[in-house]
Amino acid sequence: MSNRYFNLATEELKKKYDIDIIFDVILGRKDRVLLYGDISDKNHIEMKVISGTLEYIGLPNGQSFILSELLNHIDLTNKYAELSGKGKYLDYVYSELFSFHKEIDVTFPVFIEKKRKWLRFNNFPVEKNKNVVTFFVTDVTELLDKEEKLYEKTHKDALTNLYNKYSLDYHYGQRYQLPNFHAIYLDLDNFKIMNDTYGHASGNEFLRKFSIILKTHETEKNKFYRIGGDEFVGLLFESEEKIRDITKNILEETRKIQIPNCDKNVTVSIGIIQATKREDVIRKADDVLYKVKANGKDNYLYEIEV
Repeated sequence: MSNRYFNLATEELKKKYDIDIIFDVILGRKDRVLLYGDISDKNHIEMKVISGTLEYIGLPNGQSFILSELLNHIDLTNKYAELSGKGKYLDYVYSELFSFHKEIDVTFPVFIEKKRKWLRFNNFPVEKNKNVVTFFVTDVTELLDKEEKLYEKTHKDALTNLYNKYSLDYHYGQRYQLPNFHAIYLDLDNFKIMNDTYGHASGNEFLRKFSIILKTHETEKNKFYRIGGDEFVGLLFESEEKIRDITKNILEETRKIQIPNCDKNVTVSIGIIQATKREDVIRKADDVLYKVKANGKDNYLYEIEV
């Protein structure tokens, strides 16, 4: 890299603008810390401060910190980790943060001393010595807090707070090959009659209460999605016995839902497919659902994909 104009720029900035090219330009941001570390021992990388203070990025003030220990402070309750799964999110951050052979740009939230901050890490390998890496760490909390809220709105249903069809497609693509994969299609019985008779406020209240029932059965991988007015899909990874238990509980709890000043009984019909071929499994669960509808509703049917 040529530095032929560096001295000229340094001199002109100082004389004409009273700007120091190092302290005012390169190191001038107050929300950023410049660090360096020796990466010859990947298991113990101590990042040391060149400029700024660790307090800018939420860490206790000092000269250095151990890079791997920072991962203990990652806030895995963020909406990106919620969608992808905490384990997968943590693996992604780790793989990016420790990719010293390339320039990186990775952002994640940390929770330290009851404060949450979004930190953006940009590293710059030092060509002169491959054992030395430098990091710019920038506090981007204000920007990422806003982005996170927008991200959640695009991936969740506003009324029920369940994931939407966009998230269903994402999770299906990521997880359909996992063991014990079941697709569950749920449709509320007589919901339109209640909605038309008592109004959307009553209908919306029922949907919210129904979604709470579904969410009690969610885990990091087991998720439910609202894909239409009164239609829902579940992607669950459990044994047949567990799936049947979950389904029976959903049926029972749905029958108990009460809406003030509303005497229409709304139930749920459920079609379940245990995936073996993993071909168009959600549509097949929908086909099973219609068998339930045709046989009196308020029940479930469990089939194995053939």
